[in-house]
Amino acid sequence: MHEGTGVVFVGAGVSMAAGYPSWSKLLMEIGEEIGVNSRDIQDLAALAQSHIRETGNATGVRNVIKREIGHDRPLPETVKTLARLPVRHIWTTNYDRLVERAFAEISRPLDPVAGAKDLALKVTPGATRLYKMHGSVDRLDDIVISTDDYELFRTKRGAFLPLLQAHLSSMSMLFVGLSLTDPNVRHVLSLIRESFTDAPPEHFAILKPPKPEDFINDDEFKARLAQHKLWAKDLSRYGLVAVEIDDYDEVPELLREVERRVAAKRVWVSGSWPLEGGDARTSQIYAVAEEIGRLIGAAHLDLVTGTGLLIGPAVVSGFMDALREGGGWDIDRRLIARPFPQTLPGRAADRAKWTALRSEMARLAGITVFLGGLKADKGTAVIADGVMEEFALAQAVGSFILPIGAFGGAAEQIAKQLSGSIAPSDGPKATRPKDDEITALLNPSATERQLITSVRAILDRLAKVT
Repeated sequence: MHEGTGVVFVGAGVSMAAGYPSWSKLLMEIGEEIGVNSRDIQDLAALAQSHIRETGNATGVRNVIKREIGHDRPLPETVKTLARLPVRHIWTTNYDRLVERAFAEISRPLDPVAGAKDLALKVTPGATRLYKMHGSVDRLDDIVISTDDYELFRTKRGAFLPLLQAHLSSMSMLFVGLSLTDPNVRHVLSLIRESFTDAPPEHFAILKPPKPEDFINDDEFKARLAQHKLWAKDLSRYGLVAVEIDDYDEVPELLREVERRVAAKRVWVSGSWPLEGGDARTSQIYAVAEEIGRLIGAAHLDLVTGTGLLIGPAVVSGFMDALREGGGWDIDRRLIARPFPQTLPGRAADRAKWTALRSEMARLAGITVFLGGLKADKGTAVIADGVMEEFALAQAVGSFILPIGAFGGAAEQIAKQLSGSIAPSDGPKATRPKDDEITALLNPSATERQLITSVRAILDRLAKVT
């Protein structure tokens, strides 16, 4: 996901977590109308086909889907986390609007593609594309539900298949809540198998083995468990790594861990420094900020910044230098800027907007560097309360706090507050440097090179545990 090649495929299990019915429950009423128990039918598409044949039309099936799936249910954590992940492509066989609503909740652009003709439309710049290959509840006349729909998929919706195959061939896909028994998905997997007989691309599928309580008797459970084990092993032929869980309640935490690991590759540099006053350390702190930006770029990390007036531009300058020197120009992916609106004379500061921007940057970054943290107040340099707010927000989301306190200001206060604290300083859950590292970064006599060397050592250590 950090490299931009992660794709997610959302299946019915995610919808069920929101309270929508399983396929079997969804078609229970349909089956009863023609004297069939949906629990006894493996091919639910054939059940829908039988109902359509017996009644002469698909109205009954569509009405059930509209009634059961057409209304909004609370968003599950899995979908909320998915909306925050840096994915540009999401696939689903679900009809509901969970993904659309989760993206809208955080004002993130999304382009749903529910029909084959929609694929020809231009993508909204910066938007994630949602491929609803079986259609959407708001277009019930064009959904895939019956045997006919599956058999005519290539004719009516075949444009989805080569695109799905391309994503499976060139990207890494995470299947969430999908049984992988969908005939179209299995067909594309078989095409991948033909193209990559020895070394297929690596994908991941979160799977829940059958549990005894899910079945009427022990014999049925043992049969399904044996089938599951064989099926899970067989997935390796398609490059699929089975990630088994005991319960679907584990899925939200799994995705949050993915989110944390992506965030660990992003560094937010927070700080401020008054331009007026003629402080002799201004040129030094600018040079340190520039070197930090260069260090972030050279370490293949992403930069999160609010820009600002001195430290922000210096960090961005160094970061851009590193990208140019490395021959990389993927600035659109690696530079995450949330510029703060500057206060003009006679115009009140928009504090709520500042806090919203700070909250977003804190959530995006797994590492937060604090540098300086002073502002001018009636000609006197004082602690910048905005930087202290950023410290609180970064702490709240579990970001690794890296304060360079040698120049004083908020960074010095933060460093002294963290030194000797109970916050973990080592291992994968570390949220602060070790005490000796904090002491080195607090030394006012340290040279620019010494400070950067200390920062580099900390970032290198973090990279090894994440």
